[in-house]
Amino acid sequence: MEAGSSISRVVLEPIPATIVAENETRRRDENQRLGSCLSGCVELDKYVLLGGLERGSVVGVSAEREEFGFTLAVQFLAQGLRDGILKTALVITPRPVGELLKGLRDGIRASLEDASDVETRRLLDRVMLSKVFDLDGVWEVLADLDRRPPASSPPREIGDSQDEDDDDGSPGPAARQRPDVIIITNVSSLLTSLFTHRTSSAAHSTLQLLSSHLRHLSRAMSSRPLVLLLNTTTSSASGTIYSDRSSTSTSTSTSTSTSTSSKPLDPTLRSIFNPPPPPPGTTRSAAALSRRNKPSFGLVFTQMLDLHLLCTRVPRSGSDADLVFAPPVQGHEQEGRGPSYVTVVEVLLDEMGVWEGGAGKKGVRRNREQRWAAVEVRDGKVVDAFASGA
Repeated sequence: MEAGSSISRVVLEPIPATIVAENETRRRDENQRLGSCLSGCVELDKYVLLGGLERGSVVGVSAEREEFGFTLAVQFLAQGLRDGILKTALVITPRPVGELLKGLRDGIRASLEDASDVETRRLLDRVMLSKVFDLDGVWEVLADLDRRPPASSPPREIGDSQDEDDDDGSPGPAARQRPDVIIITNVSSLLTSLFTHRTSSAAHSTLQLLSSHLRHLSRAMSSRPLVLLLNTTTSSASGTIYSDRSSTSTSTSTSTSTSTSSKPLDPTLRSIFNPPPPPPGTTRSAAALSRRNKPSFGLVFTQMLDLHLLCTRVPRSGSDADLVFAPPVQGHEQEGRGPSYVTVVEVLLDEMGVWEGGAGKKGVRRNREQRWAAVEVRDGKVVDAFASGA
């Protein structure tokens, strides 16, 4: 089935600006009434996001290490389910279901430190998992959300089982209502498959339709879902990989360019921590300092988003930076601990801003672009990297 083939093409009549404004006001007030999703990391929730992630929006998370993006998404999910902001969730993934289920269970337990096994199971019962193999599969799952399923054919829900084969597909609480959050994992691998098996023009057309459909679901569906798209990053710096010297392998979630590129990045892709490209003739060690981390698929991915978060690993301190960047002195290789890192989460793109007026009132939307915080994963949970006791 061709992705998007079920969508009919119609000619849209012009709409008066007053109607558009009224619809936006209603949408804004409804999202404010539903409440925002928090991660539980104060620095991220209050300073970077200025109150959390708004329902009814499409948010991209491009993480240098893919598992960090998943951990952060599960944290928003767990906190939202416990706080009552979210009632049900849908996770769409090409990953093995058993592997993802274990990650969900461990992530919920880590995020909610005092959660009992019973509460963990109760929260997992609200999560539906849909296994897909490509973007066509994503389309089919999203298309199902536009129509109410018959009572005899509930969506597949997977609870807290040790093995996906133990699940009988029986309906649970999450199967009876529309999801309040939709998480699509491994977006970069889905896009890679799309561009591998389609012509460039067909692939771009598919993504334009997908972008429109995601916004339609987030705005028009009765549950006003928060849509989270989990992406990876690419890194280029004169062919120099930015990684732990103590590690013998590089994370598969981050690809590295093997040629020097001085082409400036689009502002919506440019990290505030990205230094300018090195001048010609720069030594290899100095070139490492110019590493530019950017989202995989760049503007192709960005076009689908209302808010975009970039997560980049950086040395925790000056001494850690020396371990990463300083050229080793022969015969004086430092033994002991390797460099320590934190992850900088920054807002690359914010199309909607944060509404600071009251319901039905005029006001301004505060933009969050270039706001950032340093965090780390501790005991399976994303926390402030430099908080007291860290």
